[in-house]
Amino acid sequence: MRKKILVVILVLVVGGLTYGVSTNYPKLGIVSAYAAKKMCSCTFIAERSQESIQNEDLALSPLSLSETVINREQKSATASIFGMKSKTAEYRGKLGCVLVHGEDDYKVHFPKIVLPIDTSAAKPFPYGDKIVQSRVQGVDYKKLNLAADAAFDPNNEMTQLKTRSLLVLHKDSILLERYAKGYDSSTEILGWSMTKSLMNTWIGMLVKDGKVDIKQKDLFEDWKNDERKSISINDLLQMQSGLKWEEVYSEISPATKMLYNSEDNGKVALQLPLEFPPGTYWEYSSGTSNIISKYLRNQYSSHDDYLLFPHERIFQKLNMKSAVLEVDEAGGYIGSSYCYATTRDWARFGTLYLRDGVWNNERLLPEGWVDYTKTPAKNSNGNYGAHFWTNASPKFHKDAPEDMFSANGYEGQRVFIIPSKDLIIVRMGLSENFDFNTLIKNICDSIET
Repeated sequence: MRKKILVVILVLVVGGLTYGVSTNYPKLGIVSAYAAKKMCSCTFIAERSQESIQNEDLALSPLSLSETVINREQKSATASIFGMKSKTAEYRGKLGCVLVHGEDDYKVHFPKIVLPIDTSAAKPFPYGDKIVQSRVQGVDYKKLNLAADAAFDPNNEMTQLKTRSLLVLHKDSILLERYAKGYDSSTEILGWSMTKSLMNTWIGMLVKDGKVDIKQKDLFEDWKNDERKSISINDLLQMQSGLKWEEVYSEISPATKMLYNSEDNGKVALQLPLEFPPGTYWEYSSGTSNIISKYLRNQYSSHDDYLLFPHERIFQKLNMKSAVLEVDEAGGYIGSSYCYATTRDWARFGTLYLRDGVWNNERLLPEGWVDYTKTPAKNSNGNYGAHFWTNASPKFHKDAPEDMFSANGYEGQRVFIIPSKDLIIVRMGLSENFDFNTLIKNICDSIET
């Protein structure tokens, strides 16, 4: 009898292991790809230590199971899980780190860019690099510092709240700037889905140039023979395309296949079938942002012109010198997820929208574009505009001003834009478990004018 029990237990254990392996084995490639990509980007863009990246960005299971090897000579990072499903990401300068999926490695390189004469050192922030230390009237600095204290873990460690940086910009003056240990004003931090808001900027600039109309339909040859031809640029910007999508990262899904198992992110998203009539249903979709990137690629006669545009027209104009917008293996910008920049440069980005699309007396976005951007899509329950989040009624952040809108990213990346307070709040972190409502309220309460 005892022998039979042992046999049954052995069969159950083997069966359980077999089921576990067969169920989870396909996911290992996604985990390895995520780990390789993160290790490569944080190493060669942000110049952080391997220990820091492993202990912070890759600390949660199953990412904690990944083993990564950095090749500094080849500027690459390779990750695997128990030696299985190895994936490699390569650093390519201003194009960031690219996941390499096999034989069809396109080897896209960033074209030569002509930089203007840099006069930013003498100009005050945000239009230049000079940080002017001065106290602004109408600000209760004691309250402001208490608000910042509550946003960081004790001793600025990364334990529970996991705030990496906090910057408060009021009337173009930095009221407060604070960093966790291991981070400073020169550290590039991944904005995740704040990258989507850059796609809004790009489209807006082409609208100003007279090259794009957001009402335009018939966007792709692939869609011409079905109902997807009715999808407009406006539908894409407002996340109301009606395309079938799952914004799920814990399982194999369209999102994980697109970002971690595809040479061409935009192509994966472009092949999605229609689930709802365009303009009738709101659904947050990273695939949509990469479709926009694919559409933008089609507006240029050469790939070099496409690659240069965000650098020449957005980053150079806004003095965002640190910004790195990453590409997939086919050379398409990953408009859903992958832009690295310093906290100060994310604040500069927010300032463009706080100033109604005008930067240093030069209009970069068309008149009315920012109003369009922060007007809630009709099916979004008042929470989403055109690739920006909103705080219209019913308010998402109940104690924040109703006119606030924001660029939001995974793990608590935020650029809050509050016109009624002439205020930008940038918080970069590593956890969604954060009370943004209280942070915004406390900062706003510290500013009287």
